[in-house]
Amino acid sequence: MENMHSHTGVSSVDLLALVLRILLLTSTAVVAGVGLLRAVVAVPPRLAWTAGGIAALASGWSAAVLDINIGFAVAHAILALAVPLALRWRAAATYLGFALALLLIAEAGLGHSSLAFFLDTVFAAVAVVWFGFAVGSWRDDGGLRPGPVALTAALALAGAALAQLLLSGLLDRRLVDSAYGLALVGLVVASLGVLVLTAVLRDVRRVYRLGAVGVLVAVVAWTALPGIPQPHDLAVPGIPRLASAAGTLVLVSPHRPGRNLVHFPASAGLDVVVESGGRISRAVPRPGSTGTWAEVELTSGRSDFVVRRGAEQGTVDVDTGELPALPDAVTADGPECASAALGGIAAGAPSVLDSCPSAALSTEDEDALRKQVGYLAAAGVPSIAVISDESPRSRTAADAVLSQAQQRGLAIRDDPGGALLVVSGWSRAAEALESSNSGPGYIYGVHLAPWLLHGPVVNAVAGSSIPLRFDPRDERSLTYGMALAGVFGGEPPSLAGFRRWLAARQENLTGDVAIYASAQVDVMRMANHPHGSSAAGQWIPQGTIVAISGPLPS
Repeated sequence: MENMHSHTGVSSVDLLALVLRILLLTSTAVVAGVGLLRAVVAVPPRLAWTAGGIAALASGWSAAVLDINIGFAVAHAILALAVPLALRWRAAATYLGFALALLLIAEAGLGHSSLAFFLDTVFAAVAVVWFGFAVGSWRDDGGLRPGPVALTAALALAGAALAQLLLSGLLDRRLVDSAYGLALVGLVVASLGVLVLTAVLRDVRRVYRLGAVGVLVAVVAWTALPGIPQPHDLAVPGIPRLASAAGTLVLVSPHRPGRNLVHFPASAGLDVVVESGGRISRAVPRPGSTGTWAEVELTSGRSDFVVRRGAEQGTVDVDTGELPALPDAVTADGPECASAALGGIAAGAPSVLDSCPSAALSTEDEDALRKQVGYLAAAGVPSIAVISDESPRSRTAADAVLSQAQQRGLAIRDDPGGALLVVSGWSRAAEALESSNSGPGYIYGVHLAPWLLHGPVVNAVAGSSIPLRFDPRDERSLTYGMALAGVFGGEPPSLAGFRRWLAARQENLTGDVAIYASAQVDVMRMANHPHGSSAAGQWIPQGTIVAISGPLPS
């Protein structure tokens, strides 16, 4: 039954699996209760056979059309039919009912955490006992006291329902805005109703008969929950919005009033459009980044937009609040800004995006660039050509390079006999590197600023060097890369995202600067060779990166 417990995170529900789950677990609870309480409760054989037949049929149907454990399905069907067959032998029926109840608990809680499994056990046990008493008649001298049993079961059911509500974390508007939330509300209301009914009514037989309706509603809601997608976290103004729609992941950045970028992973394809406020924007690739990007205009406060991907369609709800716009997040440097936000999301600690990496040159990156220029001068490079753009970070970086070059006696000019140093953003860098491929090239190679360590940028040329304070191949770097790929469809790592990911873990980059060389090595790939891998987490897809210097002097 594992497939019936997975939350897809998208807006569709597998109705067949949901109906089969409800039929299977509800009818199983009835027939298990009939068997377990056979010693004290008499049940018409026809009712027992009906419940057992439905359980066996649902189990067999599930095995035929759904990807479930065949062993569970066969055992379930056999036990469901064995209980009514053994009703004339009280001890045998009791043991078979107990075994079926255990199987019900195992199926209901398969793959769940310890707390969720405990709650599943409570729901299943209450359903078995309550239905067992409700569908039959018992003798007052049977040894069990149905009244205290009913009160205990009602208290357990109400407690488990409230715990399920707290465990869901949906104590907000999602309770009435989503199917999952409404099912939770139904579970809690029905469970509390059973408790009130049990406390008010004095006739125990009426408690079981009338309470069976509430227990049934609670059980149906409980069995339905794993088959209903859980709603996404609520949109928070200023925190880039990660959602799913039309069968694909969607990132909205910076999630503020005004212009925003909507990012889709490469797996979404090229046939994606976004409709917001009556305007349609097609998602297109951007140089230096992966996937596709669309620009949308969002109003202040809560709203939504529509995503269309081929024949699929979905809605993404947003809440931009009253925050000021963040223009840097939708310029050519917008993809790097979005990648920074994804770093926090990958760490499980999304935070407000209040500035973009291109807004300022960090002290660490300026130091790395100065050491990079010193490394080139020490290597005998006669001149460097500098490519920058109009962003504050790039302009400051270009000034730092010029200052350091002057101190080292290194000429700044565009000469194929020298080296190329790129300090622009991703988009300008990717375009410049693509253009350099068609020219004569630079004898002393291509050199990139630290923030340009991003697969689509680095792979624009056959090889390049980058000054870094960390090894992209170490465990921490790869862990970030895999976490990022997991939350957004194979998105490649970036320095901006790595820094946010580390900050969320109360860590930072404090290592010495060393020069790393990157190269595309598809043609060099060998069996069982780690280089050239496109596995999730790799910083240079279809390539490799290695240190070619020790720590650089100041």
